[in-house]
Amino acid sequence: MQERGSLAHVPAARPEPKTPKGAATRQRIIRSARAELVERDGMLEVDSVATRAQVSVGALYRHFGSRAALVGAVVDDFYQRYRGEALEINPAPGQSFAVRERRRTELTVAFHFSDPLARVILSHLHLDAEVAAEEVSHIDAMIDLAASIMALGQKRGEIPADRDPRFIGAMIIGGMRHVLATALTSNPPIPQQTTAERLWVFNAAIMGLDLASG
Repeated sequence: MQERGSLAHVPAARPEPKTPKGAATRQRIIRSARAELVERDGMLEVDSVATRAQVSVGALYRHFGSRAALVGAVVDDFYQRYRGEALEINPAPGQSFAVRERRRTELTVAFHFSDPLARVILSHLHLDAEVAAEEVSHIDAMIDLAASIMALGQKRGEIPADRDPRFIGAMIIGGMRHVLATALTSNPPIPQQTTAERLWVFNAAIMGLDLASG
């Protein structure tokens, strides 16, 4: 799928390590940076990450080149996992479009509630220009995917044909992102089940589905 987001402001990614040891070190640094961002509520110090990952600061820069590129790698890992677990699968094989998309909504909410990094990414990291550009590329790809799902549903007569698939996809992806940010940062947090139920009402209305059908 073509990704439309510009990465012009993101430092060029370093080549993937060629050895298992190098790949393992890279993943350990990403896990350490992820833990650092969660514990420090979106803040990250390179020295602290290197210590946590048991590597030198020089080794960290050899793998990522800059702090922004390291944070971008954490964001990329988050969205790759999210897309793989909720968006790029058929969550209810053999079921109706409504049942399938309601389950996808539930999986999306469950993923964000189970991953403490979600709150950090949705409420803090978008303020970093480099990280925002990395995130935009994923959001555009997710909108493309959602649009293709909507178009398929229209082709099969499962949702109204008088709506623009990409417009629907953009509303769903953008709407879920903002609702999840609100749910995760509310005090007290909005419960997971309540969030999923409310999001499904929103998504079903956008797609033109009868709530009872899901």
